Amino acid sequence: MVKIVKDLYITEIKISNISNAPFVIEAIGSYSNRFTINEEILNNWGIIPSNKIIGKSLLLELKSIQPTDNDSNLIKINYFEKIVRRRFRYLPSPSYLDEIEFIMSSSTPRTKLEPDPCPFFEILISLKESEYKALNKLPADVSLKISCQVR
Repeated sequence: MVKIVKDLYITEIKISNISNAPFVIEAIGSYSNRFTINEEILNNWGIIPSNKIIGKSLLLELKSIQPTDNDSNLIKINYFEKIVRRRFRYLPSPSYLDEIEFIMSSSTPRTKLEPDPCPFFEILISLKESEYKALNKLPADVSLKISCQVR
């Protein structure tokens, strides 16, 4: 089992009258993330929807599990990758510096066509090398169970 915990910064909360997707929380870590959720999920996570949560930390927890049909808090890994950026320096002598970044993109698999699916999670996060290696060892059909809490 792989467990990934990330601390995100809540930048926006949208509360709408759309019946199936009334809440959208946007949070950033290294990249922007979007959580389209309903009141039931907010209650399960212990989050009270108000403008007071803007600027607070959102603790994102992802755990690898085998997929089940009855859980709405599951996401699939779209991709994860290792990015190597090489920066050259020429003074006083030619040299370079490698910058390595590990990222993972994941989202909720769509089961039907609807304009605002709920729940729907769009997540792009930076990983540590150990997390990247652990994800690389997982089977292809693995799902990640998502949970969040505001701190």
